Amino acid sequence: MIRTLLSAGALALALGIASGEAEATTLSTLSVDQMTDASDLVVRGTITEIWTDKDSNGYIWTRAQLNVTDSLKGDAGDQLVISQLGGQYMNDAAWIEGAARFSIGEEGLFFLTTNKDGTRLSPVGMWQGKYTVRIDPDSGKEIGVRFVLSQDSWYDHRFLPHPDAAQRTYIDELSAQVTERVELGWDGQPIPGASPEKLRAINNLQPGVE
Repeated sequence: MIRTLLSAGALALALGIASGEAEATTLSTLSVDQMTDASDLVVRGTITEIWTDKDSNGYIWTRAQLNVTDSLKGDAGDQLVISQLGGQYMNDAAWIEGAARFSIGEEGLFFLTTNKDGTRLSPVGMWQGKYTVRIDPDSGKEIGVRFVLSQDSWYDHRFLPHPDAAQRTYIDELSAQVTERVELGWDGQPIPGASPEKLRAINNLQPGVE
């Protein structure tokens, strides 16, 4: 079996990734406002199918079909496919540092960006752009859990650890923050991996942003 392990930066260099593609590989820490601005779509939904394939350049992709239940930014329709670089395809495997992970039945809030030609949707900031919806054992409210795990490790969303109480992100508050940011618009500040031209094209602009 051929296996490779690439960091996001090394992968970007290896593929010659331009700015639109780099959104899927950056490991820079992104705020919720930055992820919202960098996203073509922000949606809630449930993963119903997962598979891997190779593109015309021989790179492995993990695909996850999402049934969309709510759209906070953009028009996603009822279904979409999320693409994440890396995974195992037949006898080949490529493990991508910081990749988002998926499992069937996983419900989440997803921040998604398209590549340059609009043929793929990938999580913004890789694992950062996916919040798995869980129930807070203390309050019974929905929380969003982000968890990074190597692609060569077993993953099942049902067994994600709950964050400490002080670090929990509540889905209703997160959704409200996203909606508010979408209405307010981009503030003109640079976002790692996102070109200013694209940010202007996919967002409202705050007063004074040209």
